[in-house]
Amino acid sequence: MSRKLGNALIYICASALIISSGLKFLHPGKVVAYMGFLGYQNGTFFLVAALEILAAVLFLLPSTRAGGLLLVSAYFGGAISAHLAQHPFVAGGPFLQFNATHPILGTIPASVFLMAAWLGVWLRHPEARWSGGMKETAPTSGRL
Repeated sequence: MSRKLGNALIYICASALIISSGLKFLHPGKVVAYMGFLGYQNGTFFLVAALEILAAVLFLLPSTRAGGLLLVSAYFGGAISAHLAQHPFVAGGPFLQFNATHPILGTIPASVFLMAAWLGVWLRHPEARWSGGMKETAPTSGRL
């Protein structure tokens, strides 16, 4: 049961990254405005999307999941940091104005997906539990 739940959390997290990356590649106006508010424009916009899809693909594949988890963690950590940074509000609709005055709320989705990624790996790969202080499930190999 825990392996199935772990798989589901891993797939949900990776799917969210792929969808988000796809939206960045499609370049719709609201996404461009929001990313511009966070300081990402032009070339960096596509770089973020490419890194996002790379992290998702590596996280989906069991053979590269450990590295993918590292990249997913770094990506969501950067997203949390970008939302907490102070950005000058220049123009935009009520959504951007609200986010400019309530930066903590922007960190919630990234925090939830980051926790889901780690919980998914913890449930799917019992050998990863050694890092939580559970000695009885110490890893037998170097892979997650």
